[in-house]
Amino acid sequence: MVETTTLPAPNLPKFPLARYLKNQPDAVEDRVVLHAPQAIAYAAGSSEVQRFTPTNSLDAWLLRSPQGATTVDIPAHFVSGDDPIVLTGPKNAGGLLYVHVGKGAKVTLQEKWASGGHVLGIWLMLVVEADADVNWLSYDSFTADTVLVNRTATLAANAKLNWTLAGFSHNSGLNRVDVRLLGHNAEVTVNVGVLASGNQHVNYTTSVTNEGQHTVGHINQRGVITGNAHLMFNGIGHIIKGARGSDAQQENRVLMLSQRAEGDANPILLIDENDVTAGHAASVTRVNADQLYYLMSRGLSATLAKRLVIRGFLEGGLAEIDDVRLKKELFATIDRTLVAEDA
Repeated sequence: MVETTTLPAPNLPKFPLARYLKNQPDAVEDRVVLHAPQAIAYAAGSSEVQRFTPTNSLDAWLLRSPQGATTVDIPAHFVSGDDPIVLTGPKNAGGLLYVHVGKGAKVTLQEKWASGGHVLGIWLMLVVEADADVNWLSYDSFTADTVLVNRTATLAANAKLNWTLAGFSHNSGLNRVDVRLLGHNAEVTVNVGVLASGNQHVNYTTSVTNEGQHTVGHINQRGVITGNAHLMFNGIGHIIKGARGSDAQQENRVLMLSQRAEGDANPILLIDENDVTAGHAASVTRVNADQLYYLMSRGLSATLAKRLVIRGFLEGGLAEIDDVRLKKELFATIDRTLVAEDA
């Protein structure tokens, strides 16, 4: 077992990772359930843990307790069609999930977690081979007390990843997304939509590293905060030396609904190459009174007007979800949360 103190900490600005790593993750072994065509290779068991090699203290923590490990292998040139490949996390456990997308495949995947428990750790490792096109949705609705999620992805040449993360959980902790654009012309867009409520303290750190030439990394994070919750967004775009012709853009926007809510938006750009384009935007604000007044002047109640404003704000992070039933479920969750906060 690798101790967390022997490895460097990942780049997580303003997040007290060391304090969280003092907690022992729940020692519950279970597996992720796969719903997919038979052509998709699937394996689960302790032998699959060997695919996960820790490079930082968070990785090591995720391997500290026995964890259920699942691997999914999507063959080269596979096309998923209209039906997504669905991965569902266990009811009361975290776990390790390794997904390999073969060369030239075109797939849509949905990853869903609603796990309960005390302290959970999730590690997703996504490997996208050359010329593959992946549309990935991560839907988190954890009920556990504390959850540390580490989602990592590597993209080979000409690979494309459109990643949407919907965070509608009740836990405190961390949700980290780290994407490395290794091959030339690789592209990723990470869209994040989060609703933080109650007494949650949660950090979302999304980082994209442009390593290949002419790579494109875009980050778009939107968060709404109610009650006593504290939500922090970190966006990190890093263009390394030699990644000529690359582009790194990001937006981090937070909307607070109560006087007790706390929000942070921290855009970070690290540029080590001259021939590139990069930009960022960030905002932390409260509900626009003019928007509410306009809607109320058209006969809407204050409560309904506020819900519409919030839906419109979060849509910026969830617009890529084309599953109508799932989007209705997300908006129903928003409505239930706001009703509970107003009660």
